[in-house]
Amino acid sequence: MKISRRQLLRATGLLSAAATLPRWSGEANAASATGYSGYRAAICVSLLGGNDSNNLLVPKLETPYAQYMAARPNIGLKQTDLLPINPLGLAAGAYGLHPSLTKLQALFEQGRAAVVCNVGPLVLPMIKSDYTSSTVVRPDNLFSHEDQQEAWASGIANPSNVVLPLALIGKSTGWGGRTADKIHGLNPGEYPEVTSFSSGQVLFTEGATRRPLMVASNGVLSVKETTDAAFNALQRESLAQVLAIDNGVTLEASYGGSFAMAQAFASSRTAAREVAWNRLPQATRAAIEALFVPPKDSGGWSLHTQLYQVLRDLVAAATPVASGGLGLKRQLFSVILGGFDTHIGQDATQASLFRQLDFALDAFYQALVLVQGAFGTSAPQATLFTMSDFSRTLVENSNRGTDHGWGSHAIVLGDRVAGRRLYGTFPNLDLSNNAANNLDTVDEKGRWIPTLSMDQYAHSVAQWMGLSTTAERDYVFPNIKDYLDSAVARGFPAAAQSATVGFMMVDG
Repeated sequence: MKISRRQLLRATGLLSAAATLPRWSGEANAASATGYSGYRAAICVSLLGGNDSNNLLVPKLETPYAQYMAARPNIGLKQTDLLPINPLGLAAGAYGLHPSLTKLQALFEQGRAAVVCNVGPLVLPMIKSDYTSSTVVRPDNLFSHEDQQEAWASGIANPSNVVLPLALIGKSTGWGGRTADKIHGLNPGEYPEVTSFSSGQVLFTEGATRRPLMVASNGVLSVKETTDAAFNALQRESLAQVLAIDNGVTLEASYGGSFAMAQAFASSRTAAREVAWNRLPQATRAAIEALFVPPKDSGGWSLHTQLYQVLRDLVAAATPVASGGLGLKRQLFSVILGGFDTHIGQDATQASLFRQLDFALDAFYQALVLVQGAFGTSAPQATLFTMSDFSRTLVENSNRGTDHGWGSHAIVLGDRVAGRRLYGTFPNLDLSNNAANNLDTVDEKGRWIPTLSMDQYAHSVAQWMGLSTTAERDYVFPNIKDYLDSAVARGFPAAAQSATVGFMMVDG
């Protein structure tokens, strides 16, 4: 089939670019680097499909474990298989991790990882009577993959009930991209603050004034070619035409300016990655690369590949310009691991996914330690944090699986994480009497009402990255003020009244 240039441009989204593609440049903002003037990265690990966090973190004490097994007679984890952890302030061995998470267990016990319990999208703090009477606004389309992924990525659980800042009206943006809008002033030049290694969570990376670099999971930033040589030639010719466009306003505001800048970023990124990586001691590079070699039976694992490329970008960004690097101060990254929609055969599927997650997170952390040793006093810092559509029902279904839920447990990991802790409130697993007396669940299946909002969780990361004023906070998280005001007015616990969760170490 013959493809016209116009068809190609339309298919690749270039036809309408003149009207929609924004400038790469952004405003100078007031975000502060007073806490740490070196380089910091925040890496969002999206567990797409709805990770069942009820099997991520399991109570080991007799009564709650019995309640857990009553809901999961077929897919419940054996008590003896659980990996015991000893969170500070709690009884020793009161909780255990999934048996596939051996490396995460070690990092937790070392104080480098933490679990944030029962967090999820909320418009306002809510208890069960609010839910059943519909007197408090709920997030849009609860239990829907698309809508809840969007709520986590955008940081706006119900757009029709949130007053947006003027700069955001009519725009689809995510809290990662909006954070980039506000921390742009911390970085020199116009290099994008956000890099996405997958199209699976694009919204998270979109800002009003800042746009992400979109790269393949292997780190390549280029136009994807096919096996059709004629198509590839037509694609290159069409792109060349786009790059030549000048719409009479300014070159930078046209197709040509935007794509030329993108090409420049690709070129500078490629050069900096090679120079900065080769500045590391050869023994360090070899040790890092060995960490990312997966087990022989890993099959089609991809998360470790994405995180290896994040590490390469991190090294390039943290290396000063004078030494051939990019000389950046702040970056956000987005990577994904899919397959968590476990309606059928969850036990085997989740065990495999958790094994991949465990390997990749540990490889990145151990590699970061090696990089920090090479950098010395100017060592880069990094925090990984997980997001997922939702957790799943505590009660298993008839297919050895689980169904869509709401509040979930998230993992945070890094050298600046106040680890070996459980943050938030672990839900009450007693579903007797059809959960009529259980205030933690919306129904008898065990769909948890979050006791921490996604806004609080995400703001903890964004503040660590440099948000320093209430105005910046409310721009990135336009719902958080109303949430906190309601928590105070209605006398919710202190954790619900705090703008942050507290899992990031305080600077200084």
